[in-house]
Formats: sequence, C-alpha cells, structure tokens
Amino acid sequence: MKSKTILIAYQDDHWTRSLTTFFHGLGYKVEATKVMSEMIRKIRKGNIQVILIDDEIEGLKACDVVPLMKNINPKIQVIVISAEESIGLVKRLRGAGIFYQAMKPVDLGEIKSAVECAFEKIERENPKWSFFSFLTPEPVPA
Repeated sequence: MKSKTILIAYQDDHWTRSLTTFFHGLGYKVEATKVMSEMIRKIRKGNIQVILIDDEIEGLKACDVVPLMKNINPKIQVIVISAEESIGLVKRLRGAGIFYQAMKPVDLGEIKSAVECAFEKIERENPKWSFFSFLTPEPVPA
C-alpha cells in the first residue's frame, strides 16, 4: 500500500493541530481541513484512506456527510468524533457506513487504535500482490 494517509476534518483548530502532530509523529501522512469543498476534493484525488471527522462540519452533521464520502470512495474508512450519544444518531452513522464512532473528549489512545484497525481493514480487503496471491480467492464473473 502507498503511504498511509489520514484526513482530519475537524472544526477546532487546537484539536486539529494536536491530532495532526500526534499522527504525524506515528508516521502517518496527515492532511487537515475544516471546509467541506476541500474535504471532497481531497477524497476525490484518491490519496485519503482514513478520515477523522468532527460530528459537524460547516453546519452539516456527519451522518449527512458520510454517505457523500462513501459515494465518492466506498473503500474509505470514516471515524466520527462525536459529542452526541443518542441511539438515533448512532444508528444513522452506522447506517451511513462509518468505521468507528469515538466520543468527545478525545482519547488519543482510542483514536490511535481505531486508525490502526481501519488501516488493517483496508489491507485485509485489498491484499498486496505476493508470491502466494494466487491462493487469495477472487470473485468469479457470472
């Protein structure tokens, strides 16, 4: 896989800087935005594998934005950082196809684990070419 790239779409500049520094220190390539149009542009470029998104960007709820992101790139893994705990929101986020929902205040250990698991899922679903790749089952055209 190419470099592991995370997009942080977060409204709070302090937390954006903190998350960017934290993940950059762990060896990830990190991009940040708090503007929807820029987020969409970055996803369309195809370099982003994992997104950390605030529960609201430019007045739009994450549960309304996630389906758009998944439409652009179905393989993208979305981690929502939310302050709201309602069952309705959780159901809407899960239905939209998020990978994980973390709660505010942000626990860096929890977020780190979620990001690692998201990249593991990407690697499992998109195995690299190897000597034994012929053992990996592939869909047979109907």
